[in-house]
Amino acid sequence: MKKMILLISAFCFLALIGMAVAQNGATSANPGMMVLQQDTASNNTNISLYSAAQDWGIYAFSIGEAVKFTAPKSGWKLKKIQVLGWNGFNETTRTVPASGNFLIEIRDKDLNLLYRLADTQNAYFTNPMPILRTIDIPALSLTGEFYIIFYDRSTMRIGVELENGTGNSYQYNDLNGQLIPADFKIENNATSKVNWVIRAVGE
Repeated sequence: MKKMILLISAFCFLALIGMAVAQNGATSANPGMMVLQQDTASNNTNISLYSAAQDWGIYAFSIGEAVKFTAPKSGWKLKKIQVLGWNGFNETTRTVPASGNFLIEIRDKDLNLLYRLADTQNAYFTNPMPILRTIDIPALSLTGEFYIIFYDRSTMRIGVELENGTGNSYQYNDLNGQLIPADFKIENNATSKVNWVIRAVGE
């Protein structure tokens, strides 16, 4: 089974990412809506940025970062998706990256496709630092377990919490329908479970 290899680079704005999560998490969901999350991201957690291109190369287009959720009640309506991400915008030179598309999928517990959305990364993630963005979708009635899958398609990076792994984060291979646990290799060939900072918002 393929394992992800953690790459520490200049993109790891750890303190700044924590700040972005804290500031946006309180205001991005409408009052009365419930935010489901499998991460514990806060100012005190170890967060980095990841793109499927780091491990999958030319196959990254078909690899998505997936998080498993459980609807809190039968017929719960998913209305928004939150993703911590960044497109690499350079505030000093005001250079905006070339436009490309990310893809979001909602799949049921058996990985049957329920909804799909593609949009440009620059419309949401052009910011001096990584930011938690809320993406609206048509209300989708859900019961039981479901997955939110975010394909960064090498156009951006998404937030990954490097500690407190819950076992609910995966990589999804669209070519063969395989879910791969989100484990990062660390020192001495040991692995550590990580959490994608992807959240579900609904009521």
